[in-house]
Amino acid sequence: MKVPTLRNLLVLIFFAGMAIGPVHAQERIWRVCISDASVPPLLNNDPANPGLAEKVLTEAGRQVGLETILLRYPSPRCRALMLSDQLDAILVAPSAANLADFQFPRKAGSVDAGRRLVRISLVWVKRADTPYDWNQGQLVGASPASLVVGSRAARTAASEPLLALGFHVDSSANSTHQMLQKLAARRVDLGLAIQEEVAAAMRDPQLQNLVVLSQSLSSVDYFVAVHQQLPPEVQAKVEAWWTAISHLRDSPEYRLR
Repeated sequence: MKVPTLRNLLVLIFFAGMAIGPVHAQERIWRVCISDASVPPLLNNDPANPGLAEKVLTEAGRQVGLETILLRYPSPRCRALMLSDQLDAILVAPSAANLADFQFPRKAGSVDAGRRLVRISLVWVKRADTPYDWNQGQLVGASPASLVVGSRAARTAASEPLLALGFHVDSSANSTHQMLQKLAARRVDLGLAIQEEVAAAMRDPQLQNLVVLSQSLSSVDYFVAVHQQLPPEVQAKVEAWWTAISHLRDSPEYRLR
């Protein structure tokens, strides 16, 4: 019997490693893009100090055997990376465009709100010297068609309902702070943004002429969405992930809205 040389042993070990590789690849790190928005206490855009939503997402993944890595890019880039199969999941609202492109948790044929990651409120902001108000789903002080409402770029959860209500929408701002600067400078008539983002941005003394209306436009659920077609074993793990998120989200340690 021929005794393998050291060289032959090394070659065997190398190819054994190649054979093992695909098995480990199935258990690779799950790449999740959550955008680079800072929405304390939900998202902190700081890997050293994750927000509550980030903690829920990663802990739920750990519980079901999905090791997650959170990527923080502008929302348009997150979407582009997801569409080009460079990501495994993305944090988005179930807008018409997102429902067409991504998979959300479902129940009885509809998006399962019970397995959302977080629910946020979209609030109106105006200049203090303008007469506009929002009352029981109706604009007071003008007709929607006569006004331009500012929102963040790629924030379809805000722009889609605004367009449906008949408003003109300016979604060119790269941040809520930038959008509110445009509002203060009279380049748009109203602003619409996530409540926490507005609260953080309005600490700027230059925005002190702005006020938040007492009634919000709506509440929007954000989900960890994945690709439409997944292998059955991966689909099962994702379903378990969504369910774990729903259990953790309302626990005392991680309670969100």
